[in-house]
Amino acid sequence: MAEDFHIDMSGRIYKRKTIGIACVGANSRSHNGCALKGNVIKYIQKNLCLGSKKKEYAKVYAICISLLIEDKKEKIESLIICNDEEFLYVKKYLIILLGHNPSFHITSITDLRKKLGKKVGSLADNFAEGYRKRALHRKKWGQGKKLNVVNITYSLMREKWDLLKEK
Repeated sequence: MAEDFHIDMSGRIYKRKTIGIACVGANSRSHNGCALKGNVIKYIQKNLCLGSKKKEYAKVYAICISLLIEDKKEKIESLIICNDEEFLYVKKYLIILLGHNPSFHITSITDLRKKLGKKVGSLADNFAEGYRKRALHRKKWGQGKKLNVVNITYSLMREKWDLLKEK
């Protein structure tokens, strides 16, 4: 059964500190996430980020999102992304990474708030913080809420980055 999934990020890429990104189902509360360590972000910035910083940070965010939703594409009805990076760029890059025609709707949390007419928060907010704090330490994955960590390496990031560069 298809459901809405929320994506949120704790921290900011430009601060070069560890960030956590989580994807949470609205009904099932199933979740997965990742963490990018500060020195990996510095390495990505040094070796990959050559253009506009807004666009480059949006690419990093879109790549992480695409890797988080890779195994659940058919379960997604709507993907609600927080505006942690420039949403229009994130959406553009995400559509390219997903093959130009995703079977689900991609929207921002701001558009969802306008549609509902009230201030709603992201369901993934607290999860993203948990992934930021615990995903890099394998022994902590089982403590508290169990984490479903997607490991994102520099080589995986480079592969997706090159795919975006071609398009």
